[in-house]
Amino acid sequence: MFKVRHKLLLAAVCGLLLCTGAFFSYKNYVQHEFAGELIRFHVIANSDSYADQALKLHVRDVIVNEMKKRFSQANSRAEAETIVKKSMPDMQRIAEEQIHREGKNYRVAVMMGDYDFPTKTYGNLTLPAGNYHAVRVVIGEGKGKNWWCVLFPPLCFVDSVQSLEKDQRAKGLKVFEKDNVEFRLRSADILRVFS
Repeated sequence: MFKVRHKLLLAAVCGLLLCTGAFFSYKNYVQHEFAGELIRFHVIANSDSYADQALKLHVRDVIVNEMKKRFSQANSRAEAETIVKKSMPDMQRIAEEQIHREGKNYRVAVMMGDYDFPTKTYGNLTLPAGNYHAVRVVIGEGKGKNWWCVLFPPLCFVDSVQSLEKDQRAKGLKVFEKDNVEFRLRSADILRVFS
């Protein structure tokens, strides 16, 4: 009986390791699939002061309003990247004008690259943590809290993710509802029965 329990325990541990590996492998796969389809938009404030945070939101608003029409015409990530590259000088100018209108002299840096992001939720859409292609607008020192959205498909420009579901550009995105999923190991269930 002692050997049987050891074998069952060993099987349970192996099963747990296998399931854990499968879970993390799937998580990386999902993140990679999302990252390949998206371009994120990231605005980073000079500091966490109330004035700098408000300025960040004003800069965001003027850029999003100006870029809305341009990005609505993108049908692929490649097209969106082309639009971004052509629009970066305009984004810089728009941000600088807004900052000067508000009486600040912060410099602005607009850059595109691959950046690490934590897990973020946008309506019903959850983007797993990972490395994403993004356009960053850094105001001043860039040491404040940030604001983000998805530039392509153009989630920055829609009122809700529900309207996105009707948009054919979003076919590849998966909307994760909050289901109560319980992960269990069959081997652990068997061990409970015998103990």
